[in-house]
This record gives sequence, structure tokens and C-alpha cells, in this order.
Amino acid sequence: MQQIYLKIRDHFIDLIKKGIKTHEYRLADSRYANIKVGDVLVLISNQNQHNYIRVTIESIEKYSDWNSALNMYWKKDFEGLFSSYDDAIKECYKFYSKDEVDKYGIIVFTIKPFKVSIKNARYLFDTNIIIERESMNNVSKEVSLCFLYIDKLNGIKFIHPQTINEINKYQEESTKNNMIKKLEAYQTLISSSQKNDFFDSICSKFAMDENSKIDNEILLQVFNGNVDYLITSDRAIIRKANQLYLNDYVLTPNDFLQMMEKENPSLIEYDVLSIELVDIGTLNIDDEFFDSLREDYGGSSFNTWLKKKSNEKAYVFRNNGSLQGFLYLKTEDENENYLSFIPFFTPAKRLKIGTFKITMPNLRLGERFMKIVFDNAIKREVDEVYVTMFEEKRSEVKQLRKMMEEWGFVKKAVNTSNGEIVLVKSMKKYDETKSPKFNYPLIKKEKLHMFLPIKSQYHTKLFPDLYLKNENIKIYDELACRYAIEKIYVCGWNKIQASPGDIMCIYRMGDYNKRYTSVVSGLAILNEVINPHSEEEFINECKNKSVFTEEELRTFFRTKKYRTIIKVLFLKAFDNKVNLNTLYVNNILIPYGDGARINTFINEEKFKKLIELGEK
Repeated sequence: MQQIYLKIRDHFIDLIKKGIKTHEYRLADSRYANIKVGDVLVLISNQNQHNYIRVTIESIEKYSDWNSALNMYWKKDFEGLFSSYDDAIKECYKFYSKDEVDKYGIIVFTIKPFKVSIKNARYLFDTNIIIERESMNNVSKEVSLCFLYIDKLNGIKFIHPQTINEINKYQEESTKNNMIKKLEAYQTLISSSQKNDFFDSICSKFAMDENSKIDNEILLQVFNGNVDYLITSDRAIIRKANQLYLNDYVLTPNDFLQMMEKENPSLIEYDVLSIELVDIGTLNIDDEFFDSLREDYGGSSFNTWLKKKSNEKAYVFRNNGSLQGFLYLKTEDENENYLSFIPFFTPAKRLKIGTFKITMPNLRLGERFMKIVFDNAIKREVDEVYVTMFEEKRSEVKQLRKMMEEWGFVKKAVNTSNGEIVLVKSMKKYDETKSPKFNYPLIKKEKLHMFLPIKSQYHTKLFPDLYLKNENIKIYDELACRYAIEKIYVCGWNKIQASPGDIMCIYRMGDYNKRYTSVVSGLAILNEVINPHSEEEFINECKNKSVFTEEELRTFFRTKKYRTIIKVLFLKAFDNKVNLNTLYVNNILIPYGDGARINTFINEEKFKKLIELGEK
């Protein structure tokens, strides 16, 4: 397998990533004479060298001119770029002259984004990782977990012959012999020394001492495809890998753990709100909760499916021991078979909502499960989320569909194998014509950032995910608003200067020593600002989403204390709560001013600093 580095227009890279453009067109001169099926093209933006995509060549065709080369594929490859075939031809002749095309012709590569699974992959460990892992010293948690998960993923562990040579240089015989003995647990790589000009040109920018030459030999193995991944802690190797466009395959132990978590996110827990992540095998398969699912999916067939998933995990909600909510999620990659879907799905990374049922809709439990779906979608970095369901079924299914459509799911296909409809939500495209709720958890590009100050006694009731470490979460009542993504905030301000889609920084006001007890605890998205015309409108908008009782709400309206309703969508909690003093010290707020208020805005630079402080 050889790698060929080519420049490409920036917008084409996005089309390739989305599976729209599946062909690359080049002048069929001598530069491409030796390219074969299975080789890799590294397509680099000619506007931004950090934007690139690696693709595998699946087939190669040669044509005498642009007309015959474009005839079959132009509509699909250049969707939305050209209004007519003539426009596409005219653009293509800007790349090569007519004389060049007449002389050489056009070569067309059928391409597919290059992706190596972390399962069953070949992992090469740099010498520094091997020495840390197998020495007598304490091994870092990251390195230990790295080895643990590679074993779980059935990865094959390799060492380079240079690693053995390095360890053989040890002066202390017992240490050397002990290390060499441990190396028997690894496979020794039959290394490849085939370099190319691009590899040499990048490596020549760095030091060329003996150690660097050894590092280059190890790095060359992933460059040539002799292994799938290289695990290293060497900063020089990492820098070289970035310039070789290998940063997805040359990883530090921490990089690997982050990638593993994205592709196998089994640790997103929801202990605050009575939702558990459990092994499916621990559930009672005969529970009456599953009866309606058995009815829909063939009785014993559903039981068989549940048994097959016994070692996988699902999110469940129990009320007094009774199962009343179940959510199973599955990640699907670009190779998933969607042949039964009409219209067909283009290749993409998707999160499938495999099984989803709730029996307590009045508690707004559905929104809590939707939050879990969106959290997983972000964690797994998918392009879309989808669910299949029977269109004309029980009322609970109709309610579920209605709720999902409010959160951006749209009917896109029919599963011809069983007649189910397919609802799809984009996790990449923000629709400016729709509400922030429809687009959630995506954030619009042009936005303001303001504060949402909340009194301490109401803060955790409304946002239980944001409870402070010194708070006892058990003391808060089981209010419906706890489970909702959409929250109601009522205030006396009647001229809110923000717009739907703007970011709200959730600010818990301290009761004493406020500079240190007032904190920004998380983020929300402004969905809507309402100034009700009547008491009943005010009550209807606030019911089940506010921390206040109906009686308290009526008092607020009648006394004109609070009449403005701000609807926000809870987005995320900060790992580190950022106190008011920190906001002052970092000039996020005017030093020693009045603190954060409604209509207190901060610019993009200060917001980025706040995010940096709030995240680990």
C-alpha cells in the first residue's frame, strides 16, 4: 500500500466526508501511472493544510476526455456546486488545458474514506511505552488502561526489532534479562524500510541523530501500513506524525483512551436522576414492561434478541423497583447495510436508538432519555441519530414520535423489511429556519453569551446535573422539571436582549462570601423569551418545568414580581465550577464589579476562557 499526497479544494473534502463525492479526477499523466487499487490518497486542502482526508482507492478508470469522465458521476459528486453539466465541464477545464487532456486523458479514482477499526487492530508500541510497561517502576494509569483495552478489543501487540536492540544495551544483566523475557508476550514486527520523498522531507526537518533515526524507522511502519496504530509518548514522533497527516494513527496512551471512549462509550452515567446504565443480562426478560415490545417484534424473536444482548448495556429507569424506562443504543459505521431502507442511506457514522420505551411520560422522563441520546451522539461523534418505529401503533408510540419530532427527528425513509418508518436527526447541520429546540444540542454559529443568575435555593432543583460537591442531592424533591431538558426561568426583567440560540452561562448566586460561593456551573441554550398576556398563559407555560408550585406562580404574576418567562435548554455541566473571584481575576467580568446579571454579556474570547476554566 502506497500513499499519495494531493491538494484539493477545501469544499470537496466536506463532500467526501459526507459520502457525497466518491470519485477523484486527475490528469492521467505519468504521476499516477503506478497507483493501484488499495492505495491511499491523502487529500489536503489547498486553503487550510490542517484540513485533510485519507481515502482508499476502490477502483480506477481512464477516460479520453472530461465529457466521458464526468458523464456518469457529475450529479452525485458535485451536488449543489454546479447547476448544469455544462457548468461542471467548464469548471473542470480550469484545472487542465484542453491540450493536456487530449494528450493524457482523465483518470478517475473511486474513493472511500480510509478508516481503521480499533478492534482487532495491529498496535505497535514505541520503546518508551514498552520500558514503562515492563519495568519495575510504577506504570502510569493511562498506559495500564491502554493495554487493558487493547486486550479487550482483541488487538495484536507488536514491538519493533529496534526495541529489543535498545533493551539489550542495558548494563544491568538481571534487569535486561527480565525485560527481554517479558518481550515474549509481544510479536516482533517484520519491519518495512520502504520510504518515499515526502516521508524523508518531513523527517529531515527534525534532528537526525541516532535516536531520531530509530524513531523514524518505528514511525515508518505506520506510514507504510505495516501496522494500524503506533502508541508512543515521544513528542518528536507525535510532531512528525502530525506533519505526515498520521495524527489519527500515531497516538499517546491518553489519545488512544479518548478515541476508545468515543467509539465504546460505556461510561456515561446518570446517577443523579435515578437512571442507571446496566448489563441487559441483569434484567428480567419476562418483565411485563417488555410485553408491548414482544407484541411488536415477534414475541419469542424479541426475547431471543434480548438474550443476545445480555453482555451489552442499556439505560433503565425504575420507580419503586418497577422497570419503567429502557434505552438501548448502538453505533453504526460507514459500512452498515441499509439496503432495506427506501430511500437508501448514504454512508455515515450513525447512532441507532435500538430499543426505546418509557411508561411515565408525565414525569418528562422522555426528555431525560433524549438528553442521554444526545450526550452519546456527541461522545461517539456521529453524523446522525436514527430510530425506527411502527407509524400507526399504540398511543405511547405516537407520543414518543411526537416528542422526538420536537427534538429534530424527521421522517426520512421506510424500512421495507417490516414497514417501520425511519426518523433521522442530524448531528452536524444547524437549520437556521428551525428553533433551538429542533437543533439541540447543536449551537448556531452567530450567537451572544450572557449569564442566567439563579438563587442558590432554586439552582439545583432546576438543574440537578449541576449540583455542587458539598450538596446532598437526595434532599431535592422528585419534580418533573428535574428530568426536562427544557427549563423554565421566571424573572422581573421584561427587556431581555438575547435571542433564541444564544448561550446562557448558568450562574449560581452564593449566599455568603459571594466572591467565592457564587459560581458558573454549566451552560444552557436560550430557546424562547415569553411575556405572557394573562395569568393562565403564564401558568400553562410554566407547569411541570418550573421549580415553583402553581400557587407560587400565581402569586408572582398577580404581584407583578416575576412575569417574564425564559425557556432554556440545559446543555452541559462544567467539570470545575468557576467562582466569581476567578471571573474577576481572568477579566471575564469587570474586576470587583456587580457580578453577573441578566443582560450581562461577554465576548467570544472571554467565553472561550470561561470554557477553558470550566472543563477539565
